[in-house]
Amino acid sequence: MTHVNQKSYIVPGPKVEGESYVIRCLQDRNPPDVEYYPEVKTVYDMFWNSVKLAPDTPYLGYRPFDVESNSYGEYKFYTYKETATRISNIGSGIIWLYKKTHPAETNLKRDWPVCIYAINRPEWKMTEYAVLSQGLCTVSLFDTCAPSEMEYIINHSETPMIFCSLDKVANLLRAADKIPNIRAIVSLDPLDQLDHKKKELASSSHSLPATGISPASILKKWAQEKNIELYDLGELEKIGENNPIPHFPPKPSDLYTICYTSGTTGTPKGALSTHEQYTAVAKAFHQVDRRPNPFVYFSYLPLAHAFGRQAENAATMVQGTIGYFTGDVSRLIIDCQALQPTVICSVPRVLNRIYDKIIAATINAPGLKGMISRKAFSDKIAVLRSGGGYQHALWDRILFNKTKAILSKRVEVILSGGAPIMPNVLEVLRVALISPIANGTGMTETSSLISLQKIDDPTTGNVGAPLLTTEVKLVDVPSMDYLSTDKPYPRGELHVRSPLVFSGYLKDKEKTDETLVGDGWLATGDIAQFNADGSISIIDRLKNILKLSQGKYVAPEKVENVICTNQYIMQAFVYGDSYKSHLVAVVVPDPETFIPFATSILKNSMDEQQKISLEQLVNNDKVIKAIHQEIIKTSREAKLHGYEIVEQIHIEATPFDSATNGILTPTMKIKRAFVQKYYKKQIEEMYAQS
Repeated sequence: MTHVNQKSYIVPGPKVEGESYVIRCLQDRNPPDVEYYPEVKTVYDMFWNSVKLAPDTPYLGYRPFDVESNSYGEYKFYTYKETATRISNIGSGIIWLYKKTHPAETNLKRDWPVCIYAINRPEWKMTEYAVLSQGLCTVSLFDTCAPSEMEYIINHSETPMIFCSLDKVANLLRAADKIPNIRAIVSLDPLDQLDHKKKELASSSHSLPATGISPASILKKWAQEKNIELYDLGELEKIGENNPIPHFPPKPSDLYTICYTSGTTGTPKGALSTHEQYTAVAKAFHQVDRRPNPFVYFSYLPLAHAFGRQAENAATMVQGTIGYFTGDVSRLIIDCQALQPTVICSVPRVLNRIYDKIIAATINAPGLKGMISRKAFSDKIAVLRSGGGYQHALWDRILFNKTKAILSKRVEVILSGGAPIMPNVLEVLRVALISPIANGTGMTETSSLISLQKIDDPTTGNVGAPLLTTEVKLVDVPSMDYLSTDKPYPRGELHVRSPLVFSGYLKDKEKTDETLVGDGWLATGDIAQFNADGSISIIDRLKNILKLSQGKYVAPEKVENVICTNQYIMQAFVYGDSYKSHLVAVVVPDPETFIPFATSILKNSMDEQQKISLEQLVNNDKVIKAIHQEIIKTSREAKLHGYEIVEQIHIEATPFDSATNGILTPTMKIKRAFVQKYYKKQIEEMYAQS
């Protein structure tokens, strides 16, 4: 590898048959003389070191809801010092509660996990650090996980205690006989909130039995009948305050969390990760690049997932501030504007929607506005590609200061992970938001990250270089024609070796041995390419590959990402039958742009006063044909091969999600086997029409 802006170097060593050379980031060649935050060895240390350094700095923020005005107010914050007091009390309460529910255990062992089951909120973070303060570990549930998945994770992890939002309490009590290990439930919300919401509960599908007793009292009695202790967080804090227990700090080698994978291909696996592993990632993230000051992070990526958790760890390590969204993804933009963060972590699914809104209002705008916008984007992208940075004196003043304000006037860096992001989307957003967008890759099993672009890197189509102390190599996949000897660049399955690699899967040696393949290497399942500048590109996925009848391999996620860059499409599922030579797709339109477009297609065959519903539009042949042509155009512009362009589409009015139709995992990944069965009839009809 020889390149003027080299991002990594080849580690000296013998060449192994069927494998590429090993690469590491350039900083590893000349590591810093002084360790970054040497006093921080664990996730526990991250918080308590920041309490010492910045006790009065705002830490955890939320927007209080005003019942009378039916609206959310400005952000309010707990300082590091205030949070620390609450954490110590909650931690003492946890040990008190465990002893109460396990009276036969005279010798307390700290070898059990505490489960957290809620959306992102300050109490989530407080509970996690309270658990860590007593040398315990966490296991988390996605707020939207299905009942069967909830029961499986609780039973598999053998957690005896669960902290949850108030809306989960009744569901847990209903499932009590199926989760016999649970001996205590702690509501993160006051139980007496139920008394104030009695009228709402009466008309709810989850209503409690109709009696003259308060709903909170009913829950308490119900829990007692199930031999479960039920408290709310305020009660437990008070108990902890009155029964203080000294901290029992974890060691670096102690278990930090059991993070369950999203289960796209079957039963979720519990990834075991230590404090040392998560701390290594947080340190590496800050060491490879400059960090914004102040570090104000907008939290909406699920804390049950490694990426969301690690982002908050990184903020905590540097005495940052975290502001939580209000719980509804439809209010993300409003919450972000209210917080004005300097750091945002996101995923391509969300960034694609922001991209669609920006280009609809600028590049695709009619008349003079569209013409000026196209000139502005063209000029500024040229400056960005030439290394001129993210600012432009003229066009920022005229246009881009306004588009930046869509998210935050203060945003300094956006991190994108979870899936590849299209190069054209990346460049448009970097220009429009006047902000670096660093693309990275990682997985639960690597404590969230493997590699990440540097903030000043304007390139696209890659995920940067490996993190500090991380080695990566490529291993041949002959069945898919990906070889380490490929020209001009080596290709193969990405393997990683690093202190950030997890310890294995809980109670699953077989899957552990499939993933940890010897001598410290982890097989990621991603097909990658090493580029001339030492960066890594993710080009395929080992498990999610379709083979068409003519022998061509297709990565459906790649095609779906392209389709979703079209302004009329919000979601897509691509399928290929191995006995057929082409692809079909189920697409979900974006109502905001699709309805005006589809209505315009039918305007000559409609009465002026006639209104057509979304359901009618998605089933109209003219509309289907027009949307298909849009998808073909987008696919060709992205330079997809002919066999990667879908030949038939079905338009679905109902969005894919995890709670209603179960098509997505809680981390917004498609459950492919399930979706194939879910749309079996539509897939057969599309192939019959081909």
